[in-house]
Amino acid sequence: MIAQKSALNLDHFAVLQSHFNFIQPKRAPKDNLKLFQSYTIDIDFAHHFEEEGVIRVFVKIGVNQDKNALPGYKLLVEGVGFFRLTNGEIPEPEQNNLKFYSTVSVIIGYLRNSLSSATSSAPLGPYLLPAIDLNDLFLKKSEGVNKGDK
Repeated sequence: MIAQKSALNLDHFAVLQSHFNFIQPKRAPKDNLKLFQSYTIDIDFAHHFEEEGVIRVFVKIGVNQDKNALPGYKLLVEGVGFFRLTNGEIPEPEQNNLKFYSTVSVIIGYLRNSLSSATSSAPLGPYLLPAIDLNDLFLKKSEGVNKGDK
């Protein structure tokens, strides 16, 4: 079937920083996937609305960045995307969904690929960032902003 293009356009994407550290395990893990699933994932993001309808979105993903990181991979990647909505009649709820949720989802997708590429030749094989619950991510972001306002 022919896909319909979204009203959201990604004009540019860039990786701003990428860090990969390998923490040697004492012995080879029996199950790399189980190890990867035990890593904490910290995601932060910010939206900046600029002139001429440009939406600049920063996303930073830290994997296993705890003080006492687990063996294997310690990863950090940060990227930015520049979006714009096509002109047209788009209902406000759909516009908000595109401006906020969709932009973060797109950037996470690009950064997921960066993490996989960075680890593709690493000792434990590629790290695949799991699917992320965006509703929970936005709720936590909103709670964090509200706590900072008090």
